[in-house]
Amino acid sequence: MLDSLVKRLSPLSSVCTGLCVLLIAGCGARKSSQGDNTNLPIPPPAKTWTDIPVANPKDRIIIHYHRQDEAYAGVNLWTWDGYNKNSPSPNYFVPAGQDRFGSVFEIDRAKYGESDKIGLIPRIGNNWNQKDGGDKFWYPALGNEVWLVCGQNEVYSNEPDISPKIELAFIDARDRIVLQLNAPAPTDVEAALFADGDLAHPMATATLLQIPANSGSSPSLRLALALSAPLDLAGKKYCVQLKGFGRPVALVPRGVLDDPELYFDADAKLGATYSPASTTFRLFAPTATGVSLVLDDEATGTKGRSTQALKSEPRGIWDLTVQGDLRGKFYAYSLEGPGFDPSREIVDPYAVNAVASTTRGRITDIAAPLQKGPGLAAATDHVIYEMHVRDFSIDPNSGAQHRGLYLGFTEPGTHLPGDASIRTTLDHLVELGVTDVELLPVADFKNDESSPTYNWGYDPMEYFSPEGMYATNPNDDSRVLELAALIEALHSRGIGVIMDVVYNHTADIAPLSSIVPGYYYRHLDNGALANGSRCGNEFRTEAPMGRKLILDSLKFWTKQYGMDGYRFDLMAIIDQETMKEAAQELRAINPNIILYGEPWVPAFSPLSDKSDKSAIRALEPIGAFNDDFRDALHGRPADASTGWMQDGSHREDLKKAMLISDWCATPGQSINYMTCHDDLTLWDKLKISMPGASDELLAGTTKLGFLALLTSEGVPFIQGGTEFSRTKGGDNNSYISPDSVNEIDWSLKKANSGLVAYVRDLIALRKAHPVFRLRTRVDVVSRLRFVDVPSDKVILYTLNGANLPGETWTSTCVVMNSDNSAAVDVALPAGTWSLAVDENGANAGEPSFSGSVHVSPKTGLILWQRGEVSSIDGPGH
Repeated sequence: MLDSLVKRLSPLSSVCTGLCVLLIAGCGARKSSQGDNTNLPIPPPAKTWTDIPVANPKDRIIIHYHRQDEAYAGVNLWTWDGYNKNSPSPNYFVPAGQDRFGSVFEIDRAKYGESDKIGLIPRIGNNWNQKDGGDKFWYPALGNEVWLVCGQNEVYSNEPDISPKIELAFIDARDRIVLQLNAPAPTDVEAALFADGDLAHPMATATLLQIPANSGSSPSLRLALALSAPLDLAGKKYCVQLKGFGRPVALVPRGVLDDPELYFDADAKLGATYSPASTTFRLFAPTATGVSLVLDDEATGTKGRSTQALKSEPRGIWDLTVQGDLRGKFYAYSLEGPGFDPSREIVDPYAVNAVASTTRGRITDIAAPLQKGPGLAAATDHVIYEMHVRDFSIDPNSGAQHRGLYLGFTEPGTHLPGDASIRTTLDHLVELGVTDVELLPVADFKNDESSPTYNWGYDPMEYFSPEGMYATNPNDDSRVLELAALIEALHSRGIGVIMDVVYNHTADIAPLSSIVPGYYYRHLDNGALANGSRCGNEFRTEAPMGRKLILDSLKFWTKQYGMDGYRFDLMAIIDQETMKEAAQELRAINPNIILYGEPWVPAFSPLSDKSDKSAIRALEPIGAFNDDFRDALHGRPADASTGWMQDGSHREDLKKAMLISDWCATPGQSINYMTCHDDLTLWDKLKISMPGASDELLAGTTKLGFLALLTSEGVPFIQGGTEFSRTKGGDNNSYISPDSVNEIDWSLKKANSGLVAYVRDLIALRKAHPVFRLRTRVDVVSRLRFVDVPSDKVILYTLNGANLPGETWTSTCVVMNSDNSAAVDVALPAGTWSLAVDENGANAGEPSFSGSVHVSPKTGLILWQRGEVSSIDGPGH
């Protein structure tokens, strides 16, 4: 995004006037050539590398790579087949040599098969935090010799100009500007600042500021200037010229946009506000000099096109009201000014119905849902079921008519073809008894909606519009109506809907990057995009209007669609203040809303106040996925490591997690889970971690895992299909794998009907007994007691239900045996215990035990007493 901004910056020497500033730059950098060398001739490179062996000379591809900081030590080039994602061996290359331009790499096209798309990423060493920009691709049309420039994603077919120039110039405060250069600055440098029309009258002086180093930074390529007089940002435009670094470059507001007095309006209603009488369009675009509305009659093409200019309002907002009923019209914006291409249409980031693969917005009347969700009183009352819209019904075995679509969730009476006793899709959810469905992202994401390929949806484009991939028609209001129908169908059956939201990054072509370039994304000190998400960028959630967009969209989904909760993808790289404000504002709308997220960061992020595990206590009531519980129960999620349910290992770690991990303030903050869409399914995890185990043993182990999950304090979370041994064939990252890998195979429900019944009974038991759903840490510590047993393969604990509102059992005892082959006789606490659940599920006969109980291999029991309280010495250790 920054690279494209550099390419579009206009020379402003003809329109900028103003201020001459003498600057002494103490960067300690090498001395550059003197004078304005923008147009110096570039001598031909001196070839100083050795050709690698290539069977066919036509397959030799030469890649030149230039770094402005000349830091070539450890540079290598990662490559892959851009279509099939396969890499040759080795999949990275060290330079074959060096020329005047920089490092030179050679690759053999034949190693990539028939592919005509080869991915290229330069990086330093094996550190992905020091990769250079996003994915770059070689195509045959570029020829067999190409050039790459650090910080730019373009692959050049001809050697680009790398003479010294200012790449970017930012206004970070009214009295501070920062320049990003493409070459190290000289020890002495002269800079000229220009403003609207008068070259003759200097108005300030400047002092060099020291820029602190950051990951991947090159301080010698940056200059920061402190001005003695503040810039007049309300009435003037500025540009800057550095002697020896080419033509003047426009100064683009960046950090100064965080000034709430200049560029923030918490109450601004952005987007297209529709009524039958008129529609008002508002856009935040503080760096644009002009904004026009482009209206069309159709989702594509120019039929009925008209354009109208928006009016500039205070705080960077543009406004226009168009009279008449515009419902069903399509719109986009064109922006003018430094860094903008007025011929390009940009979709509204607040569009409530983004159509045609996110190229236009459709003016749509959004109606509130007819029925609210179940509104559970406490987070621990939830049993969450994770599901991808397409996976749920795409398989013919689902029996659904609208396979793979939103409407696939709305059909009652679906069943396995040929067997009406095996209920599928919506009726299965009701039968199983889950309280909520968490939908993988349904907000608009990057894809071709006219010919969609499988995608989990973690590449967001729009934050207010449903995704069109799951709609019957991607170019009308189907996505809006059909997502609302999905929610209403679940609500009418007492099931809440939780939305998986992705505010940690956006797709590389998301409109936010084009409307206010640079503003919505975090950057490293060298100007490169931060990439803590490992998806190419980080959403700058702390930016005032960025935070507003997040809060506005969350409130929109809650009010207009009736969402019952949110799961925040990579929540750790959302700042804490944004999360706190989200909880406060959403709970004002729905006091029972459930909020939780992923408390980890995949890679380095410059964000200081991360919403990670160390912050969860302070973020209450917001919860987080408890990977301590997951790993102790079955080991790490994507490999053959083991946990207690496989072989009895990590028992004490599991007990600590079941007692509520220290980083949680309340049980409702602990989202306990075995697996989710990421990594291996539970069945696939058990297959690789228990090699040679029979299907019967794996099924018993699965039951044991569900017993631990659904009797633990906290919030149970189930990956959809796990209740009947869903498999993805060992694919641990199926985000773009085909339906044959990801689809729910409903025939497995019939094959594993005993497991389904077992999970159903455990969910019903949990819902019936508040002792499994304690709401405070004090209650957990005072009521739950682990009983010491001699075997690591056994866990036994009791729950005191006396005087607990709604609880009919005075005492509960849970005993679990993870041994693969040996049964155990376990001593019970005093008294007579009735059996509620055995390895087959709920036990209607209710036999009783006292003294001890026999527990078969890979099974567990739930026992209860009424009227007597078992006394166990010691704390809930």
